[in-house]
Amino acid sequence: MDEKYYCAIDIGGTKILMLLISSEGKVLFKEKCATPVPKLPEAVIRAITGLLEKGKHNAGFSAASKPAGIGLCIAGFIDHNKGIVHQSPNLDWQKPVAICRMLEKHIVCPVIIENDANAAVLGEVHYGAAKGHRDVVYVTISTGIGGGLFLDGRLYRGSNGFAGEIGHIKPFGRGRICKCGGSNCLEAWAAGTGISNSAEELWDKNETENDHITAEEVFQMADQGNTLALEIINSAAEKIGYGLANLVNLFNPTCIVIGGGIAGNRADFMKVVDSKILDEAIYPSVNITTLSLKPADLEPEAGIWGMFALLSGKVVDDN
Repeated sequence: MDEKYYCAIDIGGTKILMLLISSEGKVLFKEKCATPVPKLPEAVIRAITGLLEKGKHNAGFSAASKPAGIGLCIAGFIDHNKGIVHQSPNLDWQKPVAICRMLEKHIVCPVIIENDANAAVLGEVHYGAAKGHRDVVYVTISTGIGGGLFLDGRLYRGSNGFAGEIGHIKPFGRGRICKCGGSNCLEAWAAGTGISNSAEELWDKNETENDHITAEEVFQMADQGNTLALEIINSAAEKIGYGLANLVNLFNPTCIVIGGGIAGNRADFMKVVDSKILDEAIYPSVNITTLSLKPADLEPEAGIWGMFALLSGKVVDDN
C-alpha cells in the first residue's frame, strides 16, 4: 500500500491515543496504550514508535513506509514553532523537552506539536460542535482545565503559544496550590482535582469508605441527591461560569465548546455554567451576540482531528 497518510497522536497523563488517517480523512488505524510510568520523554517516544509500527502493519503499509506527517498534542505549555514542551504537569515534565526533534530521530518525517486544547478547538471548528463559527472558545474540564481560542477564523496562540490558559486565571478561593506552581487558579477549585479536594475538605471522614474522594464519586453522590455533593458540584460549575464570562467579555465569541470528562455530557452542570455566563457577562456579548454553549462533539478525539486539520493543510496557520 502506498496511500498517503498522517499520524495524529494525543499524549495524555494516563494514555496515548494514535490514529492513522488517510488524506481524505478515513481512519486507517486506531489504537491507544497506557502512558509509560515513569513518564520519561524517551519512554513516551518508544511508546509512540511502537504504536506506529503496529499501525503500519495492521493498515497494510510496509515497514519502510513513513507518514506524510506526525502531529502530537499534549496538555502543557507548548512552543509549536520550535517543537518544544516547556512544561507539562500531566506528564511530570518540568523542564523543556524537544519532543519533535527527539521523534524525528526515530521517524524521518515532519513532526508538529500543539497544545491539546488548541488542537481540540481546531477539531471542533472543522469537524465538530463549532463548525461554521469564526470566534470560538474551547474549554476542557477533566483532571485539569485547558482552553483553546479560535478568533476571527484563526487559531490564537499568543506570542509564544501560551494563550488560552483559562485554568490558571485567578483567584477563585484561598489556600490551594495549583500544579502550574501558582495558587488559587480556577483549575485548583473547579477541575476534577479541585472537586475532589473540596469534597475531602468538607466531608466528614466517618461518612466515606476511603480517605480520598474522587470527582466521579462526588458526581455519583450528587446524582443520588446528596446535598453536600450537589453544593460542591454547583460551586465548581459557578466558578467555571465566572471564568467563561470573563472570556466572553474579552473575546466576544459566538460559540463556547466544553469538553472533558467532568462537564461535557452533564446537562445540569452545563445549565449552571450557562446561567452564570448569562448573569455575569456584559449584556451585548450575550444578547446582541448570539452565543451558543455546546458540549464537544468529538470527545475524546477532538485534539486528534485538530492535528489532522493542521497536518493536512485545512487550517490557515501563519503564526
